Formats: sequence, C-alpha cells, structure tokens
Amino acid sequence: MSSAKFQLLLVDDEPLILQSLALLFEDYVVHAAESGIKGLEILKHHPIDVIISDQRMPQMSGVDFLRIAKDISPNSIRILLTGYADLQAVVDSVNVGEIFRYVHKPWNAEKLRETVRFACTVAEQRRAMSIAKAASGAIPALHQPKDDAPSEFELLFVDSNERHLEQFKAFFEPKYRTHVSTKASEAFRLIPNHNIAVVVADSHLNDVDGSDFLIAVRDKFPHVVTVLMTGSQDAKLAIKMINDGQVYRYLVKPFPRETLRLTIESAVIHHKILRENPAANSKTMENALFRNADSTARSIEEMLAALRATIASKPIY
Repeated sequence: MSSAKFQLLLVDDEPLILQSLALLFEDYVVHAAESGIKGLEILKHHPIDVIISDQRMPQMSGVDFLRIAKDISPNSIRILLTGYADLQAVVDSVNVGEIFRYVHKPWNAEKLRETVRFACTVAEQRRAMSIAKAASGAIPALHQPKDDAPSEFELLFVDSNERHLEQFKAFFEPKYRTHVSTKASEAFRLIPNHNIAVVVADSHLNDVDGSDFLIAVRDKFPHVVTVLMTGSQDAKLAIKMINDGQVYRYLVKPFPRETLRLTIESAVIHHKILRENPAANSKTMENALFRNADSTARSIEEMLAALRATIASKPIY
C-alpha cells in the first residue's frame, strides 16, 4: 500500500507535537492544525483519510472536534491522542465521537505508524463502498422508524443479576426476541444459533470477565454489535474496550432506560450496516491481517487465553 496517496489530518495545540507527528508520517500527505476549529476548516476542503487529534486543547476538546468531524467526513477514520487518562473523555470518544483507536502519549512510533496504515486501509474500503452506493443510486438508511412492529433481529443480554435480565427481557420484548444468560459460556453458544444483532454484557459476570467476553464476541462474530455496561470508573477498561473490543457503546451505570433503548435502536442499525457491507467491517479486516489466535480452543477460557495472546502480539494499538 503506497502511503503517498493517503491524506492525514493532525490536530494538536502543541507545535512540537505536530512537528513530531508530521515527521513520523512524512510519506503521507499531511495537513496540520493547531486547533479543532482550524482542523474543521481543513476537513471541509480536503478528502482526509485519517484524523489524529489530541484531547486536551483550548476552545474545543478532541472529543468535540471528532464529533463534528464525523458529521463533516463520516468515512474519515478518527484516532484520539492524549497523555491524560480522562475517563469521561474516553467514554465520550466512543459514545459520541465513535473513534477507531485511543492512543496514549508518549506513543510507540512503529505501532502508531502501523495503526495509521491499517486505518488508511479501512478508510479506503469505506470510500469505495460509498462510491459504489452512489453509483447504484442506493440511498443509505439514516434512521429507523420508531414503531413497535416485531423486528427480525434478536438481542442477547448477559448479566450475573437475574432480576436485571428479567427487566431487560420485559423492556425489549415483543419488538425484539430477547435472550438472556447469567454465564458468558452459555451466551457464546447462543450467538451462532440465532439472529443476534446486539450483545449487551455487564462487566462483572459469573464465569469470566464481561469485557473479555465482549472482545471475544467481536472477534468471533464481527457483524455482532457489542455494548458494555459497567459501574466501574476505569479509564483503562474503556481504552481496552475501544482498542481491543471495538465496543459500540460504553454505558456507565446507572443510566436511564431511555438511554438503553436508544442505544439498542442505534446498535441494530449499525449491525445491519456491518452485515450488508462485510468488506468495510474494520474488525473483519483486522482479523484477516493479524489473525493468529488458536481456533481449536474447546472452552471459553481457552479461547480467551488465545485471544489475549493475539492482542498482545498485534502490531497496532
């Protein structure tokens, strides 16, 4: 893949950081901005493939910038770069900005280069998909009508609290056939036998770590959308779910039931997009490029151990 044809937008209020990044990516077409406002202007006039933005900037934070950038250039891949373990920023980056990766300062130069190289591949696929849709005259569905008609898609909730599971089932049926389980191992076996669109799991499960379970779901079933529920104020967990699990939403408890309903509606639409466009699914692409996990694992514990080894050896963030 020739880097010269890809365009990067670097946004940071520190000139030395911009200079360092520009040198790291000198074989790309690089645009640099010292504020989110300047970055948005660049984005309006150039076909940017990958955006790398700092979080803590005056006037406009990185998350706010990436949220607006997503509307201006939805096919651009967004990476948040920061030296601060700011939980709210991390959570907002996935729930609002829908970022691709979260990278700590100081970064590993080669790992960041590989991450951007992979992000450019994803951006290229997304752009090709958009061009093909435009040529065919297809109009993308931007929203789903709010109605109570039964859906063809099914939900799966995994929680160690049975009372919570009963409430989830009562809330989402009959519109969605809703499966529930207190054990990740049982839930994992349900997915290939049903039309599961969204898996929602608590971070604390009876048999395995809920975050590890969701990472395994996305790895094995890239078209299934995952949502993590947690009461933990843990930035490391949020970063793990973004970089390793590509979680769709990260919900910090307690949250309103309406928030969960809107999350599920949006997640189902996202599942439809992933299912209809597998070539543009970044998780499918990542598995094809970096797969070396043991596919012969007999139990979920063995599978998670193999997956952790794969994640640890990946050349990207």
